[in-house]
Amino acid sequence: MKKVLFIDYDGTLHDSDAKYAARLDGILGLDGLQIWQAYLHVHRGIVHVQYPEKHDDFLFHQRLLFDYLKKPYDDKVAHTLAGKFRQAQQETWRNPSFYPDALPFLNKAKEKHILCLTTGDYAPEKAKALEKAGGISYFSYTFDKDHLGLKGHGSSYYSNAVMSTKSRPEDVLVIGDSLEHDIAAAKSAGLAAVWVNRRGIALAENLPRPDFEAKDLMEVLTYILKDKS
Repeated sequence: MKKVLFIDYDGTLHDSDAKYAARLDGILGLDGLQIWQAYLHVHRGIVHVQYPEKHDDFLFHQRLLFDYLKKPYDDKVAHTLAGKFRQAQQETWRNPSFYPDALPFLNKAKEKHILCLTTGDYAPEKAKALEKAGGISYFSYTFDKDHLGLKGHGSSYYSNAVMSTKSRPEDVLVIGDSLEHDIAAAKSAGLAAVWVNRRGIALAENLPRPDFEAKDLMEVLTYILKDKS
């Protein structure tokens, strides 16, 4: 049985898409979810790959976003977008929207596993939001880019997490919703990985296959309870 669970936050435990979509709705005459999905493509597919040093540069992201959306760059709108993104980012822990299965999953998983929150940003704040919602402390470790480096940028994030927890790779299971940032990075680090595919999207042929694909965290729970490795 895998003893240590590396659990993602945004899109896995928390409905971050809804937070960002609500804040961005109507800007540039577009649906908020459309802008958010375009931003994710820019952030993960362009910035992380080509400009990792620009990870926290919101206005740099906006220039790329305007290009991706085929909109003329407008500095005033770009600053508005940057502010909306920051507001939504803070709401993910100040006013969170956890998936209904998040706390039941954590409560059950905590009984037999060491839980580690592995997210991109603000891990301590996100862990505290879950602790407040559930009434208990869930995570033995909280990791983000300030501790481990950029998530999804090669295998170093998860390799560093394994070393920080003094675990063996064979004892670790990564649980996340992003094929690029969670699953591919975990497999690159030699770790088992479960893909939480809430939206039912197709697995890209150019990415490593997860060890298990689940539609929600209850399916993940069934999987880890059956795991005899």
